[in-house]
Amino acid sequence: MDSITIQSTEWNDRDRRARCRFSIAAPVLFDIDIQVQLSRDGREIMSHHIRQASWDIAWLPQGEYEVSVTLPVAEAGQCQLQWLIWSNANGRPVLQASAAETADGGKRQDSLLAKPDWQLRSPDCVPDLNALSWTKGHDDWFFRHFDHAARVIVYTMLDESPLLRGRILDVGCGDGITDLGVFLRCQPEQFVGVDPFEGYRRLPQLIADNHLPAEVLDDPRLQFRADDGNRLGFADDSFDVVLSWGSLEHIAGGYRQTLEEIRRVLKPDGLFFCHPGLYYGPLGNHLNEFFDDPWIHLKLDREELKRKVLSTAPRYMDRAGEFSSAEQYWQWYTELNPITVSGFEQELRGMGFEPWRVALRHHNLVEYTEQLQPHSFQDLATAELYLSAYNRK
Repeated sequence: MDSITIQSTEWNDRDRRARCRFSIAAPVLFDIDIQVQLSRDGREIMSHHIRQASWDIAWLPQGEYEVSVTLPVAEAGQCQLQWLIWSNANGRPVLQASAAETADGGKRQDSLLAKPDWQLRSPDCVPDLNALSWTKGHDDWFFRHFDHAARVIVYTMLDESPLLRGRILDVGCGDGITDLGVFLRCQPEQFVGVDPFEGYRRLPQLIADNHLPAEVLDDPRLQFRADDGNRLGFADDSFDVVLSWGSLEHIAGGYRQTLEEIRRVLKPDGLFFCHPGLYYGPLGNHLNEFFDDPWIHLKLDREELKRKVLSTAPRYMDRAGEFSSAEQYWQWYTELNPITVSGFEQELRGMGFEPWRVALRHHNLVEYTEQLQPHSFQDLATAELYLSAYNRK
């Protein structure tokens, strides 16, 4: 069965708008791009992609859709108009469907008028495109993990490595949203997410709430287990890729043993990706449900900080429906590992990990107060660290 079928096309010379109706038969397709070409006698007049109009269609579920575009260029007489619809398959753009029709420009000949005006809709409003995560952006928890995190891992930090089609392990997978995003994009031989707190049990409800079909969880290659990162129940050299997004800082008592376990189960020359929380940076205290000051934990003594946390009702932030008490937040804070960029780099190199790609995101401004004087520029200003490394052993 074809993943995309073009059902009909239409050209309206009066408003220079071309329309195309298409259907998606697959449960979900990723990184959709739609291209329209105008030509005459084999000579291309224009070609334009919906992505060029800032439409980042990260994914579309099974359903019916209509795309239309007002073309800025048309020539007198008849031209050939062709639609091409692409999606990502295993890290590569694949042409899924195409269709051609005649565009009659009449007796007019127009020059460049304006940029093409693209529109995309679901004719029956099922699904409502405005309800899909990629239309919401970074304020949405599901977008930050299913779209943003998965893309950062697959495309930016691991550069669509062939190893992503092998066996993948995520240590500290949480609710499993990122795992699902990576799994569906890469279609690996196996993907296992482990987390002792079993937040992944909420995943069926989360995908229903975000308009993904339930069948995406039916694939036996995607598995979740309640393993502890310090005691991974896998043989040596079991995985081609190991991931850790926002988990190492939360391992009570330190993360060294977890890194040893990751190194053990990761094949020689396998890839390790990690995105650890940085304790001294502007996102490091994990208490932003309580405070606006990102360095409050470095300015107050421990007892005063505890009193303020426990006496304040946490402000709800979008965590995909997870509500926690002030006591839980305080416990998680006390368990945080004080990770810094320089210290983490030394640890990884000392264990035999060879850095491949690294990305740092910095805070715009650090205003030093008396309490912050003991801390380094780099530690306070570095908001996020992304790292991929080879396991040399």
